[in-house]
Amino acid sequence: MFSIKKLKASKPKPYSNPLRVRIFGSSNPSKYMTADGRERKSVTLGAADQEDAIKIVLYDLSKLTSVKDQDSVLLTNYVYKIDPCPCIILTTVSKVMKTLLINVPPHLQATAKSIANSLPAKSVAIRDVKTSPVKTMVTIKGRVTSEEMVRTVQVRGSDVEVRNIRVNDGTEEIKVSLWRELVSMCKVGEYLEFSNVVTSSYQEEVSVSTTQRTTIQPCEAPPSVMEGKLIAFEKKETMYSLMIGNERNKV
Repeated sequence: MFSIKKLKASKPKPYSNPLRVRIFGSSNPSKYMTADGRERKSVTLGAADQEDAIKIVLYDLSKLTSVKDQDSVLLTNYVYKIDPCPCIILTTVSKVMKTLLINVPPHLQATAKSIANSLPAKSVAIRDVKTSPVKTMVTIKGRVTSEEMVRTVQVRGSDVEVRNIRVNDGTEEIKVSLWRELVSMCKVGEYLEFSNVVTSSYQEEVSVSTTQRTTIQPCEAPPSVMEGKLIAFEKKETMYSLMIGNERNKV
């Protein structure tokens, strides 16, 4: 019987060899654009057998009911790819059938679950993002300092909305390109976390762009520190108002 280990030792191409795996979790649907500009969704699954674990990308969501968590299934007519990581592609021509329970070692169950529910990219200070290699996936936090108008660009022959904003985390400022449904997800003044954004460089400016995995959510801003000479203070009912340095630095 074909196995994940044997598949990983084979060439990336379509396969009809029956492959028995057990499913251990799935991601939320993510959006992507087809070659003709249509918007579609896919789901990432974690799968394993007795020897190894692998990522499965399901493009035919009508098959979701056949690949539930803990299901043991037999796959045929799938595609094996190795870039950017080994994975199985399931499309409309792929076959998914229930099979007898596969006993999977605990450590491979854990690996498969982590594939299905991958953790966000590492949170990095903007100062360090600017020295990261191009196409590095990172998570950044910062305050939105400015925003541009939403504009429409052509991607694979289809109109797609994009908007540039600038974010400052106290170390440096960086341009963030918001794509598709994320264009309206933030406002100037908000302190936000942008997970799973990817670095790029154009005309010597390093920036980041949102991806299919990006989430944007509010987060607590770090405490700010101001140094200077105390000029005056005023005691109020629940707080002090201070003047430091000059009139512009009143806090």
